[in-house]
Amino acid sequence: MSEDKEKEQPALTKKVKTRVEKQAEHIDRIKRTLTACLLGMFTGVLSFVSGGTPNAQGLQNNGLLALMLMLAAIVVQKHIFMFMGMDTAKLGAKDWFYQGFMTFALWFMVWTILLSSPVPIADFSANITSAAAPVAVAFTDTSSGPPTSWIWDFGDGMNSTARNPVYTYTNPGKYNVSLNVSNVHGNNSKSKTDYIVVAPPIPY
Repeated sequence: MSEDKEKEQPALTKKVKTRVEKQAEHIDRIKRTLTACLLGMFTGVLSFVSGGTPNAQGLQNNGLLALMLMLAAIVVQKHIFMFMGMDTAKLGAKDWFYQGFMTFALWFMVWTILLSSPVPIADFSANITSAAAPVAVAFTDTSSGPPTSWIWDFGDGMNSTARNPVYTYTNPGKYNVSLNVSNVHGNNSKSKTDYIVVAPPIPY
């Protein structure tokens, strides 16, 4: 008798998705993939900017920070999907792995391209830009590229080929400072008008 009842029970059938449901799922997959790729690209740029000035081999001092930024981008994906109104409950391990891989791949490509940029971009900073004479100013090269040679013009007829020189201004005045950086692929210059302002000595 029990066997007859089991036979009478209808077999469970897999729900057939409508065309609209399939299109909605397809659009959600595109959105998730695009979000993962954009996160990877943004993180690649952020890794390059925050990683410090590359050395002659194209390596940055804060490479570990770049890796942590990429991992953070992967973790934050779920919250971004929820903010966009996407249902993440049905996503399996394979879905999360795919999206994480896309973020990693775009991060790696963008970061590598920026690190291997052939022509350097000159930039610099100074620890002091205004003081009374005499003043020793420590200049710091913040160029990207990376450069392999440096030519500084301190604005008073003196120059230096050191990467991060320290120069003492002894005469009052306003000085234009420029830096020319180069490597085997080319060169680039950066100038700052009236960057160093030296006041007359303070009388004792």
